[in-house]
Amino acid sequence: MIKRAFTLVECLIVLIIMSLITLLLSLQIRVIKSTTTKSLERPLDWYICLTELESQDHRFMLEKVSNQKLQLISRSSGLTYELYGTDRLYLSRANRGGYMLLFSDIKSGTVMFNELAGSRVKIQAERKNGQKLIGVVKFYEKTTNKDSSRIRSAN
Repeated sequence: MIKRAFTLVECLIVLIIMSLITLLLSLQIRVIKSTTTKSLERPLDWYICLTELESQDHRFMLEKVSNQKLQLISRSSGLTYELYGTDRLYLSRANRGGYMLLFSDIKSGTVMFNELAGSRVKIQAERKNGQKLIGVVKFYEKTTNKDSSRIRSAN
């Protein structure tokens, strides 16, 4: 009686097919890892934070700059706000309490505000994972004396 079995050629073909499948899966995993890494290199949440500071909804004017605090006046409401940089960026009404969180996950003590020409501020920070963040925010120009007296009376 003759028993049926796989021939040597059939075994080699199966071995080659299995190795190709394994190779393709490992390449696919590398592609997935590289696209995930690239998407983290562009910090979308950081750009959203900077865009919110330049928003037409608030129309912030720059009043005063220190290392870890900006004093801003809203052109639309006339209210005074302070932007603090600690282990997060948050906006607070001056001497009124409460705050709005704009950006978190920042390494404590790494936020720096530097005033530039033309009502611009350079904001530097470092995330807890070591990623450095730099952005320049252009605030609205200060208004004339007539307009600013109207704004200050609203405070």
